[in-house]
Amino acid sequence: MPPKAIEILKNRKLLNKKLELQDFQNQWVLPSLTSKSGHLQDPKKAWKRLLTRANIDNLRIHDLRRTLGSWQASLGSSLQIIGKSLGQKSIKSTQIYSRLNIDPIKLSVDRAIDKMLEVGGGQV
Repeated sequence: MPPKAIEILKNRKLLNKKLELQDFQNQWVLPSLTSKSGHLQDPKKAWKRLLTRANIDNLRIHDLRRTLGSWQASLGSSLQIIGKSLGQKSIKSTQIYSRLNIDPIKLSVDRAIDKMLEVGGGQV
């Protein structure tokens, strides 16, 4: 888990303690006062409340996953790395991100052309 995510979860747990939730709910990062288990099990209602408060009409939780994969691709991560971080078992599922990763391709072509021109005496 990324260090930033761990930090967010630890801060959330500290907030729960400050709110003085029942002991069995203190053990959860996302406690629920209405759940028998004491923790959030289905985020649909909470997600809907969050979208309403943020005045967002159409955003799915899965869109956040796609956003992570897109950012990884745009920063040059390989499809294997992206697929592994998203928990995808098939490279075919990850290939959609390959179209987003054009900067490394352009850089590679530009570097190769520069080198070819250097070796060839700079003649165009």
